[in-house]
Amino acid sequence: MRNKGFTIMELLISLPLFGMIIILIFSVTSSNMRTINNIDKDVELQQQAQFIFSFMEEKIIGSTGVIYLEDMKGFQKHNTKDRVCLKKIIFKNLPVGRDYPHRQDNGYIFLLSKDPECNHFNLKYGVGVMGGASDEVGNYIESMEAEPIPADKNFNEADGIFLRINFLLDGYASSFESSFYYRNVGGRV
Repeated sequence: MRNKGFTIMELLISLPLFGMIIILIFSVTSSNMRTINNIDKDVELQQQAQFIFSFMEEKIIGSTGVIYLEDMKGFQKHNTKDRVCLKKIIFKNLPVGRDYPHRQDNGYIFLLSKDPECNHFNLKYGVGVMGGASDEVGNYIESMEAEPIPADKNFNEADGIFLRINFLLDGYASSFESSFYYRNVGGRV
């Protein structure tokens, strides 16, 4: 009569093989989970960028240009041609007048505000030519850069602006950029 159990030799051969199969399955699953997690972060950052640029587009192209620009160190930079790492920017809209009775002499304020709970900035929006901004437009911003268009003009004389937003979400970084031209550049005050 034959014993129906495993011999020690069979166990010594099968256990390492079984262990290698388990390790292989675990590593493939773990890799797939990281990939899915990174895809989720990338989609979130793409949605943030799309919303921010879409929201800013109407305000920027309808303005007459930049009237105030502050870098991350608190220095005013609207009279420069250099690339600026933004903290605050104000776009001037058309003034009240005979041709524009429904518009007020205001600006559009965009301000990066440090999120106290995280290591990123939130983009805030407000209306006016002075002061701050309180309406949140976007999140997960590591930095925001601007350059005048064309590059040989200062920000307050430029025909447009190039913006790059660098995002950071749980260690996953991504950058998005767009160029905007002022529709009302001839209406500068």
